[in-house]
Amino acid sequence: MMLDRPHVSRPARRILVLDSSYSLEAIRQKQLEFSVLCRDLSGYFEKVWSVHPFATLVTSEAWRPRYGRPESTPLSSRHVFIEGKVGRFQKLARWPVVNFVLAQTQILADLVVLSYRQRVSAIRAGDPLVLGLYGWLLARVCRIPLVIRVSGNNEKWRQETGRPVMPRLLRFPAVERAIERFVLSRADLVAAPNAENLSYAISMGAREDTATVFRYGNLLHPIHFLEPADRPGIEDLLSQLGVAGRRYVLYIGRLERVKMPEHVVQALAIIRAAGCDIVLVIVGAGSLLRELQALADELGISDAVVFAGERDQEWLGTVIPHAACVLSPHTGRALTEVALGAAPVVAYDVDWQAELIRDGVTGALVPIGDVRAMANAALAFIENPGAARQASSRLRATALEMMNPQRLDDHERAHYDRMFERFGKRRRAEAASQVAPR
Repeated sequence: MMLDRPHVSRPARRILVLDSSYSLEAIRQKQLEFSVLCRDLSGYFEKVWSVHPFATLVTSEAWRPRYGRPESTPLSSRHVFIEGKVGRFQKLARWPVVNFVLAQTQILADLVVLSYRQRVSAIRAGDPLVLGLYGWLLARVCRIPLVIRVSGNNEKWRQETGRPVMPRLLRFPAVERAIERFVLSRADLVAAPNAENLSYAISMGAREDTATVFRYGNLLHPIHFLEPADRPGIEDLLSQLGVAGRRYVLYIGRLERVKMPEHVVQALAIIRAAGCDIVLVIVGAGSLLRELQALADELGISDAVVFAGERDQEWLGTVIPHAACVLSPHTGRALTEVALGAAPVVAYDVDWQAELIRDGVTGALVPIGDVRAMANAALAFIENPGAARQASSRLRATALEMMNPQRLDDHERAHYDRMFERFGKRRRAEAASQVAPR
C-alpha cells in the first residue's frame, strides 16, 4: 500500500475546518496528528486552519489557560491549529454561561477576520449542530462555500436514548433537529463517512446532488496500513497489561451508553462460562468506566477484564492483529483500524458496520443487542483459528480496497472541485441579476 500521495497542482485554495472531536492535547497524546495534517488533501489546499472553538472545555489544566483569547499553534508550513477557550475572562468564572458566550463571540470574530485576511476559500464544519451553525455564519458573512461533515446518525441516537446529542449546549432534541435541517439544507457540500450516515443527512435536508461519502481511510495513521506481520513486537505491551502469554478479545471505543460497552463484558461472561480461558481488553475512556468495573465484579470476571484506558495509534496498530477476536457493538473509525489489522470481528448489525462486516465472509454480523449471539460467534472464532484467519484476511482485503487513501483523496478533490464550480456559477448568476436592467 502506497502512502506517499503526490501533490496536485491546482488553484490556490485555503480551508478553515471547525472540529471539536479532539483538542490538540488529545491529538498529540493519541498520535492523531495524521488525521489533521491530511486535511490539505496532498496539497489541494495550500493552507488549513483547524479550529476547536471550545478546546479548554476538555483539556487539562496544564495544557492551556482555561480563559482568554484563542491560541494558535503551527503544526507544519500548511497547518495551524486554533484552540478557543471555555471562557473569555478569568474574572467572570462565576458566570460560566456569560463567559462562554463572550469567548465564542471572540473566536467567531477572530475567524471572520482571519477568513478575510487569509482569503479562505471554504469553511468546513465537523457536525451539523453547533459547529454547523458556526460554519454557516462564517460562510455567510465571508461569502464562501460551506461543507458539513456528518460523522454519525444523530437521529438514531436521539430515538434510542430519548436525549439530545449535545445536552449541555442544546438541551432539546427538537431544537437539534431544527438546527440540522437548517444547516444541512444550506450546505454547499455534505460528506459522511459511510452510506448509513449519508442517508440520515439526506433525510434531514441535505441535497442528494451535493452529498457524498468521504470515508475514513485517508485520515488514518500509517501503521494501520502496514502488513500485520511487519508491525512492532507485542510482548512488552502485553506484559504491561498483565496479560502476557494469554489470549485476549478486544473492545475499542468510548465507554458511553451509545457504544454499548456493557455488552462486551456480558459476552465475556458467557464465553468464559463455556470453559474458554480468555481475557477481555477494553480500550477507551468514558462515563461508564465504574459501572463496567462493577458489572465485571458482579459477573465474577473482574480478574479477566483489563481496562487499558485510552491508547495511541502505534499501540493500537500493534495490539489489534494479535486479538483472538474483536467485539464491536457499535464502532466508528476504530472498526476500519481493526479491519486493516486483520483481526476477526464480531459486530452488531447497526449503523455502517454491515458495509465492512459481511456475515460468514469478512466476519460475524449478529442482531443488535443479542449478547448471546455475539458471545457464541466470538467463541466460534476463538475455537477455530483457521476460520478466524480466513475471515480476517478477507476483511483486511476489503478494507484496503474501501479505504485506499489515494483513491479517497482523489474522490474528495473531485467533489471540492465540483463544489467550487457550483458556487462560482451561483455567485456569477447572483451578480448578473443585480446589474440586469429592470
